[in-house]
Amino acid sequence: MMFISSGIECLEKCLETRVLIVGGGPAGATAGRFLAANGVDCIILERFPGQTKPCGGGIPCGAFEELDLPENLIKNKVSSLRVSPPKSGPFEIAFRSGYIGIVERREFDSTLRDMAQAQGAVVMDGEFLRFLPPENGRPERGILCEANRGGERIMVRSELVIAADGVNSRVRTALGMKPMSSLYTLGAKLPIDATMMEKNCCEFYFGRFAKGGYSWIFPGGASVSAGTGSTDPGRLKPAFERLLEEKGAAPAAAIQGTRGYRIPLWEGQPLMKDKVLFAGDSAGLVMPFTFEGIYYAMRSGQLAAQAIAEGDPGLYRKLWRHRFRSRFLLMKGLWRAFLTTESGTETLITAFRDERVQQTAIKLWLNKTGERGSLASFINVLRKKVLF
Repeated sequence: MMFISSGIECLEKCLETRVLIVGGGPAGATAGRFLAANGVDCIILERFPGQTKPCGGGIPCGAFEELDLPENLIKNKVSSLRVSPPKSGPFEIAFRSGYIGIVERREFDSTLRDMAQAQGAVVMDGEFLRFLPPENGRPERGILCEANRGGERIMVRSELVIAADGVNSRVRTALGMKPMSSLYTLGAKLPIDATMMEKNCCEFYFGRFAKGGYSWIFPGGASVSAGTGSTDPGRLKPAFERLLEEKGAAPAAAIQGTRGYRIPLWEGQPLMKDKVLFAGDSAGLVMPFTFEGIYYAMRSGQLAAQAIAEGDPGLYRKLWRHRFRSRFLLMKGLWRAFLTTESGTETLITAFRDERVQQTAIKLWLNKTGERGSLASFINVLRKKVLF
């Protein structure tokens, strides 16, 4: 672990906990909730409690039961997708059962922190600054972190740290880890009456407005989340403007609240380093191809908490790999094989016009509890169309 060796003597206030969780979004708040529910002392340190992350806010219906989430957080239930390949016309995929729940991220994240606090987790506004050297050179006495809490510098001593502080993770930087590769996005909230779309339909555009990128329209309760993503940030603005033009919305320059954000690209980043466990975006746990992040952030926080509660933090890697690695590898393979070229994107996305491909994909997406059988079924039907 990398330490900065100055300043410890001037920090008089020291908090102690078994686990320090840096970041109170879906990953950190979920980790805190399950740790506290299992009797593990933890502090959640959240830097931006009032921030709204630029995000479509889509969560598959199965996650609400799986993670015991209150359904009153859902602003809209989406029951179909409209998909546009780069060249051919759009097509619609109707869900035979289930839905995508659209949430408002500020309210959703705040509620998750409240749920953690109700279980006994300590939720604190503040920011992680750095790791400090072990007291008297004795690392067995715990990890020391310096934090800023309302302008006051404090020290936190813990046995373990869960880094859930996003794609720009300060914990990763403090450990000397390299920045993650990213997909760059530009998005905004639009008034519903400014878009020509159905309230219960999400829209995806692959390679149509940004070469090698994708765009989305997610209808919420009072507004619509619209955005574009690309590995080339220079393509974002013109691509986003073309999306808005097609939807009959105002130009990007006239829309207040247009924001850019980075989405980590999963490349098998480590889930642990020393006594630090990584969850959510700080571990790169965003699904390739679909770029679904909220569900996997929450599940990674839950699995990290489970491993710690069982007394074996290293178990976290095994739990995650057993549950999700095969799916991530498949989607990463599809991304590399097809979505990096226009012709490949057209081939793959067009395959979803087939009813069997559609329904196995939707089953895999919406209800993740039976993943092994669903994943095998999806691979079997898809390979008949594009893989062989």
